[in-house]
Amino acid sequence: MKNKKIFFICFILIIFMICLFSFSQNSFAADQKLVNTLKKAFEQIEDWLLKLATPAAAVAVRNWCVYEKI
Repeated sequence: MKNKKIFFICFILIIFMICLFSFSQNSFAADQKLVNTLKKAFEQIEDWLLKLATPAAAVAVRNWCVYEKI
C-alpha cells in the first residue's frame, strides 16, 4: 500500500516537471521576421474587413430609419 502511494506521488511530480519544462516560455522561440509578417497580414485582413463592413453598416442604418418611419 505504501509503495503505491510513493509511486503515485513520484508519477505526479514527474508529470508536473514535464509540463513545467515543456510549456515554459523559453521553449517557444519564434523568428521575429515571421511574427512581423503574420502581424502585417492580419492587419491587412482587418483593414479589408472594415472596408467591406462600412457600406453594409450604412445601408443597415438607412433601412432601419426607413422602417422606423413606417
